[in-house]
Amino acid sequence: MSPSGAHLEVWLLTAIEAALAGGAVLRAHWPMPRQVHEKGFRDWVTAADLAAQEAVVAVIRRHDPAHRVLGEEGTSQEEAREAMAQGIVWVVDPLDGTTNFARRLPYFAVSVGLLVEGEPVVGVIYAPLQDMLFTAARGRGAFLNGRPIRVSETERLEQALIGLDWGHRNETREQVLAWLSSLAVRCQTVRAIGSAAMGMAYVAAGWLDLYFHLALQPWDVAAAAVLVREAGGQMNRPDGSPWTFRDAEAVVSNGRLDRVVWALLGESSGR
Repeated sequence: MSPSGAHLEVWLLTAIEAALAGGAVLRAHWPMPRQVHEKGFRDWVTAADLAAQEAVVAVIRRHDPAHRVLGEEGTSQEEAREAMAQGIVWVVDPLDGTTNFARRLPYFAVSVGLLVEGEPVVGVIYAPLQDMLFTAARGRGAFLNGRPIRVSETERLEQALIGLDWGHRNETREQVLAWLSSLAVRCQTVRAIGSAAMGMAYVAAGWLDLYFHLALQPWDVAAAAVLVREAGGQMNRPDGSPWTFRDAEAVVSNGRLDRVVWALLGESSGR
């Protein structure tokens, strides 16, 4: 199925409404005492995650009751990757950056993406405390609060601002440290974001030149993949080949730093 322009417009408006609804819930929960529960190793969930997901899903179901909705809370990574390949599927992260939220660091977002036959076609990322609404639809460009955005034009690694996130597993963090040993001494500086969706949105906006994550889950990236592509950026595996939703490791860039970055990552990975 190849969605028409009219379909994309309606779906984009639905995604915006859903993301704003989730963001309103997160803003309401922000001053409240935190209720934090562990759902895995270094993996938390709060009452705000669950309430925001309810709000997002309610909007989507009101507009598109026949569409499948996969939310981070209550969906396994394997189920999501399998389901995303067929039909029309909404993929929702109601609170990307739960640890930041739980510890009162004000950097988190709602992520709402739509895939058609495995292809991301609509993406909305909303950071409620900053009131930053990133939106994109296939072939229509990327926007921040209604204004067009593009990736940066940085070409030299020594001028590059690089973002990253750590992942939960020790093995993942060891690999991140290996990459940092190659990249950090050659770039301008490095920032750990705490939200994959926001890190990739920052690349799309040109604020970061490159962002990498070695433990992505589908809901981290369903919306951001559209945003990055429409802003002129690239998503690749660490070896430089095209990234797909089957891949947990991704390097998101402005497309101008790739050759030197692939060489350095190959060295640090022993390739």
